[in-house]
Amino acid sequence: MARLAKAWPCAASAVLLLLAFPPFNLSLLVFVALTPWLVSLKEEGARGFRSGYIFGFLYMLGQMFWEVPFVSRWTGSIPLACIPWILSGLLTATYFGIGGWLTRICWQRNWAWAIPLIWTGIEVFRSYIPGLAFPWGLLATPLCNYPPLMGLAHYGLIYLASAWCVVPSLLLAQFLSGAKVISLRHGILVFVIGLAASLLYWNSPEVGTVKTIYIAQPGVDLAFGDPATEHSRVAAALGPLFKSAKAAKADLMVLPEGIGGTMVGPPFPAIDAMEIFRDRTDVPILYGGNRGESPRYQTAFGYDGKWSFADKTRLVIFGEFVPGRSWVPYPPSFKLPSGDLDAATVVSTVHVNGMAVGPLLCFEELFPDLAIRQRKQGAGFLAVMSIDDWYMGTAAPEQLAAAAPWRAVEAGIPVVRSASTGISMAADARGNVLGAIPIGEARGMVARITIPDANPRFLPAGLFPILALLSLIAVPVANRVLRR
Repeated sequence: MARLAKAWPCAASAVLLLLAFPPFNLSLLVFVALTPWLVSLKEEGARGFRSGYIFGFLYMLGQMFWEVPFVSRWTGSIPLACIPWILSGLLTATYFGIGGWLTRICWQRNWAWAIPLIWTGIEVFRSYIPGLAFPWGLLATPLCNYPPLMGLAHYGLIYLASAWCVVPSLLLAQFLSGAKVISLRHGILVFVIGLAASLLYWNSPEVGTVKTIYIAQPGVDLAFGDPATEHSRVAAALGPLFKSAKAAKADLMVLPEGIGGTMVGPPFPAIDAMEIFRDRTDVPILYGGNRGESPRYQTAFGYDGKWSFADKTRLVIFGEFVPGRSWVPYPPSFKLPSGDLDAATVVSTVHVNGMAVGPLLCFEELFPDLAIRQRKQGAGFLAVMSIDDWYMGTAAPEQLAAAAPWRAVEAGIPVVRSASTGISMAADARGNVLGAIPIGEARGMVARITIPDANPRFLPAGLFPILALLSLIAVPVANRVLRR
């Protein structure tokens, strides 16, 4: 009972942070949520790894709860669905355990300034660790509801914004531990400078060419709908959407991932997908489907009379590929998908109707580096094509949609997002949402976005995440050296 009593600060921080995310959306709690946990790590005799592990386990159980309804719909068993949910919590808690251990070292060495770097380094590590990369529940994510506070992501990706979010919790923890306000002046100054830089980016004007993009949300469940009627349901839903896009004189119509069938090409003969689009291709289109047979890719297709395509580079573990399929004895009751997709090795831009578009297929929307690479290759805007139907009834679709404005701010270009049953939306390069279609509605939306006339001079946005990642090595090494 005594050990459980000592765990309350970890639990309190985990709960406060979860309240900042969907479905609660008390976004500004990200600035204070870590305070109880940080205070407890500063106390005499604190166990850093254990404390961080408890925090991470509780936090990631909340973040990953969408696995339970998703897997239960897939397998038909709630108890079976709880297995991957608990396992993911136990696994991902290790990241936070390492973070707690390193934070404890920082407190002991009076290196409080390094704690935001440690938090961010853990975020970067779990976002890009090979095979398990999953940038989910990043601290700054809820600030998508406050675009003026997102600007730091343009200079150091969302990870710089996360580090900035740690600063108020750190200052409050120091104050509650007895530090005088005057001794916190440097931290306060860092926070104020970060706020000023964010506001400066948000207030900077957008200069470029305005294009009309029609974002389609067919309202057809592409995950758990009846496969026998899917083709006809999609075809019926697309009819009025194409008419609306044509009436709006759209420069491009963006449709979800999975809306088309498998294309064998190039030059992609008119088979599955084009049967749905037959006699409707007078509006240039961009959509997601499959390409090839062996290898087989998830692909963004652009068509304006000519084909352009880009293959997906980041695949969803257990969704688009199953690790160790040939030697791990997965139970048949898991009903894992058969046939793995292949990941492309090159990030490609789609060219359609005279525009360079940076496609982000579903899971790719979560990765900041892909948005930056698309911009560097000349993309004038980003297009997210997604199937979020798998996670309906949970907070996952809302958090997935929250990633889109962050990618826009990081790359400095607009983003449009088309999802089969929602959430479809558009955001400008400053993170302001221009419009959104709620979950479940079957309709389209006209978005007028500003495409920059030329590539901006990129700041080295990737340097901060690298610096944060290096802090995970530098802190324990420096601590060991000083012990000698």
